[in-house]
Amino acid sequence: MIGIDIGGTNLLVGCIEQNKVVQRLHQPIVARGDFETVANQVCDAVTELGADVRDGVGISVAGSVDATNGIVLRAENLDWDNVPLAQFISEKLHCNVIIENDVTAAAWGEFKFGAGRGSESLFAVWIGTGIGGGLILNNTIWRGPLGTGGEFGMGICEHSDDHSHRVLEAFASRSGMQRILQNPELDTKTIQNGYGKDEALTTVINAGAKRIGTSLANVITLLSLNKVVLGGGLVEALGESYIQTIREQFLKDVFPPHCQQCEICITILGPDAGLLGAATLAHCG
Repeated sequence: MIGIDIGGTNLLVGCIEQNKVVQRLHQPIVARGDFETVANQVCDAVTELGADVRDGVGISVAGSVDATNGIVLRAENLDWDNVPLAQFISEKLHCNVIIENDVTAAAWGEFKFGAGRGSESLFAVWIGTGIGGGLILNNTIWRGPLGTGGEFGMGICEHSDDHSHRVLEAFASRSGMQRILQNPELDTKTIQNGYGKDEALTTVINAGAKRIGTSLANVITLLSLNKVVLGGGLVEALGESYIQTIREQFLKDVFPPHCQQCEICITILGPDAGLLGAATLAHCG
């Protein structure tokens, strides 16, 4: 099976055997904003890897997708709108292709092979440059009638409409931290090294973590889930102390009290979650 992750800046292709990524190819995206050039890069990378595409190709994309029709509706970092990604790749590689939102694919990967194994439902939240969510309900990806099921980072977390920035992502993602600290060059390594040492940075990180905890409490109160999986660059860099700050706020805010038993855990699969999830969806499809 072949899994592909198309991010805003990087392309990752993985060959999967027995539910494990056994071979990887990592490249920078060659031409942001140029759909055909990037789509051809994807095809060339699969060919370079020498992977067998007979079981299909699954692609996770950082953006809004129409999974049924294989269309990327909007990929902000790639500057794509309504591009027929699945059809393009399928015609070039002569195989079945499915596409999925990157965090939904990661949620499915964790559900099948990682921290969500044995669960019937889970909510996955990936925290990095942005914040994304993926929702599995009763063993099935839940997108909802309007297609936005699992959306998390664009939820409102600032009640005052006088604020120009009101969504969770604007406060708790890496891009949000860059904005608050007025440091557009702030990267994950700097955040990792400064956490607990740099007072201003630590204050912003913990404030964002608390907002995430409150937002998760609302999700669990609404859906009554017992499993949340956290992943993404910031989660993996900042580790357990960061997750504990999220948990503590969650425990304060979730209702009713017996929902405190919901487990909030870190990804087991890390960056392989999306590859495994997307590839499995393509194979099963």
